[in-house]
Amino acid sequence: MSELVGIFGGTFDPIHKGHLGAVEQVSAHIPFDRIHWVLSARPPHKDQTSVSIEHRFAMLNLALNGNSAYIADDTEIKRASKSYTIDTVVSLQQQYPDASFYVIIGGDSLISLPRWHCYSELIEQVNWVVMHRPGYSLDVPAQLSSRFVDSPERLQGSDGGKIWCMEQSNFAISSTELRAELGSSSQTHTQLARDFLPSSVLTYIRQHQLYTIHSMKPEQIKDQVVDALENIKGQDIKVIDIADISDFADYMVVASGTSDTHVKALAREASNTLREKGVKPLNEDGSDVGEWVLVDFGDVVLHVMRPEVREYYDLEKLWDEDVRALVKEHREQEDS
Repeated sequence: MSELVGIFGGTFDPIHKGHLGAVEQVSAHIPFDRIHWVLSARPPHKDQTSVSIEHRFAMLNLALNGNSAYIADDTEIKRASKSYTIDTVVSLQQQYPDASFYVIIGGDSLISLPRWHCYSELIEQVNWVVMHRPGYSLDVPAQLSSRFVDSPERLQGSDGGKIWCMEQSNFAISSTELRAELGSSSQTHTQLARDFLPSSVLTYIRQHQLYTIHSMKPEQIKDQVVDALENIKGQDIKVIDIADISDFADYMVVASGTSDTHVKALAREASNTLREKGVKPLNEDGSDVGEWVLVDFGDVVLHVMRPEVREYYDLEKLWDEDVRALVKEHREQEDS
């Protein structure tokens, strides 16, 4: 008998007990050998997530720890470009050619399923479990109505292309609500966050100060970075708009310092300035050396370098107009 493998994808921003509880209910009906929790690292239909891929995957690992049937899957993290469900299904089928696969989705995703990338191929490759909240209407696209079966047993008897709808308990929480709740207090999170987040995940969020709310737009962050650099005589400051070709930031700022000490001081000034305004850097790298310091503010990435290091690596050349045009064209072709 072939293995039964579930695929449950999401941005998990952050993962919460609603996710866990819903999948547990599905598992009570279908005896999965394992379930791959696939982190949607660069989701094609969402412009931006709140925290980095690394933080989201770390929280996913913490939440799934202790359940040997749950796998925190980094398939889409390793994929450099935007990732589609068909890519992940094909990858897992190649790894486990004898397994039967089931994609688990929410009822709100069902209506858009016929618009998913390579839908005609994807729908036949796997079976589908739709988690439907009681009290909510389920919109079924006309082209899917003939695919529904009335029991999980009939789903298990299919080679693919069938859909079973399971009415789940109403876990009345969303990641959007939790993000807002987590940003409501800098010290103590409310009962809602404590109730719906695994304790290990909440501890991680507190340790790394994730989901703190700030009202600054990318343009404002960029301007603050430039002002901070100018305040202590940063040299040859350049701003590169990469929003139309980058998944990781809207702006890249490049500046030079006259020495290792000056480079570190410039990066520290920018970091401290933004911290005072509620924007905590996601990552700082190179400050122990000084010849090249990178500070990641999420929407804005700052590179401060000694002139000779900057000349050698020539980051600006990597983002010149010709290269940008080629990358943009390639991305548009991929999306279409």
